[in-house]
Amino acid sequence: MTNTQIVKSMYEAFGRGDIPALMSSIADNVEWVEHGPRSIPTAGTYRGLGEVSNFFKKVAENMEFEPFTIEKYVEQGDTVVALGSYSGRSKSLQKPFRSSWAMVFTLRGGKVTRFEEHADTAAISAAFTGEAGAARR
Repeated sequence: MTNTQIVKSMYEAFGRGDIPALMSSIADNVEWVEHGPRSIPTAGTYRGLGEVSNFFKKVAENMEFEPFTIEKYVEQGDTVVALGSYSGRSKSLQKPFRSSWAMVFTLRGGKVTRFEEHADTAAISAAFTGEAGAARR
């Protein structure tokens, strides 16, 4: 499989809620970076499979997505960039958020060794704090 095919399979697994299948494409020593302030429950840097598994538990506990759309993949060497958008809501306040995003995957030997998401963290944070304007982006 190409690196892009590996990343696509991870999104497919996420879409059907199959986190164990997604995790099988992640290296033991992975670094997983979610930017944002502390008000976003999933923000932070996660290292290793255990911490990344905990990240996905936090996503499930705190966020609902609909739709989650991948628009394009760009692959160069060991790097795959996925571009897309999502809408969703915080489970705690039921406040909506919307953001375009870029997710950057670095792969070695068919496994993700580094992940970094770039999204509208202000819009996502507002959905957890109740600030006005969370859905306007």
